[in-house]
Amino acid sequence: MTRRLTRIVRGWLLGSVVAGGVSAVLLVCQFVLLAHVVDDIAFRNHTVGAEGLQFAFILICLAGQVGARFVSDMMGTQAGLRVASHVRRQLLARLFAAGPVACATIPAGEVITTFTEGSDALVPYFARYIPSAAMMVVLPLLILGVVAGVDGWSFLVLACTGPLIPVFMAFVGYGAQVVMDRRWRELSVLGGSFLDALRGLKTLRLFGRTQASLERIASLADAHRRTTLSVMKVAFLTSAALEFFSSLSIALVAIVFGTRLLAGTADFRSAFLVLLLAPEYFMPLRTFSASYHARQNARAAMESMGKLFALPTVLRRDGDLAKMQKNVVGQLSCKSLAVHSLDGAPLLHDVTCHFDRNRLTVLTGASGAGKTTLLQTVLGFLQPQSGSLVAYDTSGQVMPLENLRMAWVPQRPLMVFGTVAENLRLAAPNADAQQLRRAAEQADALGFIEQLPQGFDTHLGERGSRLSGGQVRRLALARALLRDPDVLVLDEPTAGLDTAGAMRVADAICRCTVGRIVIVATHRQALAARADLLLHVQNGAVKELPMQKETVA
Repeated sequence: MTRRLTRIVRGWLLGSVVAGGVSAVLLVCQFVLLAHVVDDIAFRNHTVGAEGLQFAFILICLAGQVGARFVSDMMGTQAGLRVASHVRRQLLARLFAAGPVACATIPAGEVITTFTEGSDALVPYFARYIPSAAMMVVLPLLILGVVAGVDGWSFLVLACTGPLIPVFMAFVGYGAQVVMDRRWRELSVLGGSFLDALRGLKTLRLFGRTQASLERIASLADAHRRTTLSVMKVAFLTSAALEFFSSLSIALVAIVFGTRLLAGTADFRSAFLVLLLAPEYFMPLRTFSASYHARQNARAAMESMGKLFALPTVLRRDGDLAKMQKNVVGQLSCKSLAVHSLDGAPLLHDVTCHFDRNRLTVLTGASGAGKTTLLQTVLGFLQPQSGSLVAYDTSGQVMPLENLRMAWVPQRPLMVFGTVAENLRLAAPNADAQQLRRAAEQADALGFIEQLPQGFDTHLGERGSRLSGGQVRRLALARALLRDPDVLVLDEPTAGLDTAGAMRVADAICRCTVGRIVIVATHRQALAARADLLLHVQNGAVKELPMQKETVA
């Protein structure tokens, strides 16, 4: 995954490394000139004015170095931001391609954490770690080359002590990665628990479990705090070790030159230049060490992303209504379908049935019999292991399933925090006010919408808290109809409603059968009694029932 992402921003990373290399060259030139100027003024009786040209070159090198460093940092940051943006788009596309059935296998908190903190963790990895890894090679080699031409003993000291730092970091890295992985898992669990507590706040208050939930979240937060401190402990240990080795090496160089200067076997210019370069020799190693933990954090995030990218791909449909033409679908036909769950458990076997245009097809059966599984297969959320699902137009010609406009009203429709119009436009972002009214009228929702304080501009609250259960179902039906679907699928649309509410929803559904295929899974008599085709699902098998009320399960 790292290589694939690196290829996406290869130009930006290359530019960052090149600019960093230019900065390194200018830094060395600056120190060479500075050593020359100080030696001339201190020991060769040159005046400051006589060194004006040298000072000018030093300032030019300094300005160039700062500019190159800025360009390097800017291009590295751009690389990180572009990778994070790309990963978010790819994750979102993967979630859409996987569908709700596959996505439900991963906790929502883990998905959210991966999508937010996970993608953000990639920014410092590409912005700092990769450029610093390149500079850890470029600048020390450049300085070693200059020092080798100036003093052999200093070259040996730097060449021997420099490699000790990466070796030490490798030993520390093994333990740090374990701690970082544990921290990432705890963060995912903490995020999921907090999200679950927010979602179930009313239930927790109803059963008096709010304090227990708070204590659990506090315990998880404290565990995450302790793990974070462990990560910081490793980071401080690494930094202290780097400072120790670099300070020791610089001290050795200073001692060697000090004794040689006293003995008269070395000149000041060489000694001063090497002492200027020695701290910069270790600076890329320090920078790399500081960003090394960004690599470990990114690696843990990538492992979590791998779970999402490994989700299976279901039938691909383009959600852009502008690209999808209204089809004249005549029939959906299931022939000897066998469907398994994502973990391989059999759900449906040898299912043969058909769903016709302008007819209301109702699926009945006990809970767990396979009604929802059949709906999910029709929608493309599950793929059959054998058999076929084929769409025909009104002339009997086969149609590609991916070209069909499909709309789904789940058992628990989701209303987001926003206005009525914003919730409806989730299905068709470009729908105008007239289209919203038409869809609401078809779903028998226009009446109660107009009675709201601001009509279509009324804020619903979280999960449609201002609406009753029946109103939420009718609003969800209006949202589905806004797509003008070829196939409309509803899962338990009257569950939890009183008789009057169920009748209103049933009436609205019956009016939607014109010009489309409508499939409903239900336990309620109000809908089953109005079916044009009644299918009974039992133990993963489907059979057609005669149109008699007493036969309805």
